Amino acid sequence: MKNASFRHRRLTSGVLMILAAALAPAAARAQANPTFQFGKPDEVKKDDKKGETPKVEWKVQAKAGVLLTSGNSQSQNATMGLDASRKEGNNKLALDGGLAYGRSTLISPIYDNPAMPTEIDGIARESITTTNNWFSKGRYDRFFTANNAGYASAEAAADKIAGKTFFGGGQIGYSRQLLADKLQLLVAEIGYDFSYESYVQQPGKTLDAVSIHSARLFVGDTLKLTAATGISASVEAFFNLNKEGAALNVNTDQPGVDAFKDTRVIGKAALTTNLHKQLSIAFGFTLRYDQNPAPLPVPSGAAPGSAYAAGFQPFADKVDTMTEATLIYTFL
Repeated sequence: MKNASFRHRRLTSGVLMILAAALAPAAARAQANPTFQFGKPDEVKKDDKKGETPKVEWKVQAKAGVLLTSGNSQSQNATMGLDASRKEGNNKLALDGGLAYGRSTLISPIYDNPAMPTEIDGIARESITTTNNWFSKGRYDRFFTANNAGYASAEAAADKIAGKTFFGGGQIGYSRQLLADKLQLLVAEIGYDFSYESYVQQPGKTLDAVSIHSARLFVGDTLKLTAATGISASVEAFFNLNKEGAALNVNTDQPGVDAFKDTRVIGKAALTTNLHKQLSIAFGFTLRYDQNPAPLPVPSGAAPGSAYAAGFQPFADKVDTMTEATLIYTFL
């Protein structure tokens, strides 16, 4: 019952964050076609005149959302994000980041009569943290030709509800434009990824940090349906190349995860349509899969000093999903 209740709180938090994104207008550049986050060769063009100083182009997008409820349902949720990019000739630098935090007040029963253990004598309200994550990422793309580019990136993030106080690392690799015309852009990437994960510590137990060396594959596609509407989809996969000696194995609860047993996959799909001039609306879906997720921390609503029983260690869910509906307004 405890695990079911905890998963219910996670699901409730996810629904609240979706509503927050839908209700709070995002200050971002409206666009007819959705795009994935990675650099695309068609975004950077060489200057026509040899020796001409490359034109510098900046893009900045910001969004924020807040959802507050009181009375029977009591919750406080906030999200914010910032994306920025700079293009000059065949060079592009992109930075993005965001954070989300939320708390919910849950009603729990009070049992004061030992003779009637199922008789509820009162109710109590308990406030717990249901969302607590942030991320930041920087990426540099160098375009050698119209279809070929090299990239390097670095990332830092945390998700305490999923058991990670910090995770981050870097990537390097090769990007290739496979198909490009007025209606479609298809990009594939291959490279190396290094990830470092630090976990939320638990009473009476030490969880060591883990370093992961992975092969990275990515495929992303954008398609223009009409003059005002487009869709995008992408899949990114990481295959661990090393044995993770310090990581707890989700199948055995013991340290040690073999190579290619900690596969991670991120799938995204989005539809964007322009409503009127500077206003557009976007619908997005993200799925994250982790073959060997992090150990779950003791729930924030547990009594002080609580710890998991000997031999019992729950793990975060292998699959996380997020559905978004966002209003986008062009302010730059």
